[in-house]
Amino acid sequence: MLPLSFTTARTARYLSLGEPGGGIAHVWVCLHGHGQPVAELAAQLHHLDTPECLLILPEALSRYDQLVDANHDGITDAAPRTNAAWFAAETLLPDLTDLSTYLDALVAQVLAACPPAVPVTVLGYGHGAAAACRWLASNAVAYERLILVAPVFPPEIDRRATLVALPEKPVLVVSTTTDTYSPEAAGNGLMQDLLDVGLSARQRLVDATGPLPLAALAG
Repeated sequence: MLPLSFTTARTARYLSLGEPGGGIAHVWVCLHGHGQPVAELAAQLHHLDTPECLLILPEALSRYDQLVDANHDGITDAAPRTNAAWFAAETLLPDLTDLSTYLDALVAQVLAACPPAVPVTVLGYGHGAAAACRWLASNAVAYERLILVAPVFPPEIDRRATLVALPEKPVLVVSTTTDTYSPEAAGNGLMQDLLDVGLSARQRLVDATGPLPLAALAG
């Protein structure tokens, strides 16, 4: 049995908080975490939803259903919820190529309907932080700053090599005090790597039990 690959078009989905147009003064591209519904990330960022700000929240291409127990009793009213992932360990390289092609095209379409040279902020949450870094390392998208929230780089991705390839833009690491998904979410190792490769990086600590505070995302 010989595994082969075939490239085909995909229908991607994304949320938009705001509409592209001449009144947009800032565009945010926000990448969700592994298995995190896009609407959940949108709820975390609702305070950024202003007439002058456009938030684009792409959904990863690898979608799958997961049963969610609404009553937390293990049985009753278990309903499927669509989750998505940016990459898988066995298909890492083609997944990263696909996500770059997808995000490049989406952002180009959005920016074409906005004022020229509108500033772009890229935010990645959890595994979305690793996806954002790999995407931006291609230097295909002009952006103003990068925000990594509770960032998690899976071992299959060479973090140092990825960071070396990033443009010299400011990086803000937002670390949570409550996220127990991975010790890496504390951000200490990432901060050291960012500084070691010569990037301008700062870190802020937040309590992530509710929406991310606007002060934590400020420049």
